[in-house]
Amino acid sequence: VAHGDFHDGLAEEDVTDDNPARPALSPREAEVLALLAEGAPNKVIARRLNISVHTAKFHVAAILIKLGAANRTDAIAIAMRQGLVLV
Repeated sequence: VAHGDFHDGLAEEDVTDDNPARPALSPREAEVLALLAEGAPNKVIARRLNISVHTAKFHVAAILIKLGAANRTDAIAIAMRQGLVLV
């Protein structure tokens, strides 16, 4: 199942997986997650992805919710355990 979403004029689709333990991250959220794993703050994420800082914060918040994470560090740990990001 794919759901469209628009932020900063970019269409995004949720990426679903047959593994129900994995959250459905959009392609953009996956990009943001990779930058989080590099330790990038919101301003750097925004600059690297050519989005506003507000949109970067929105994506980080969505990632935290989808992963059930308390903070950015927790999100990276969860993502690593689930194989969503390689470091």
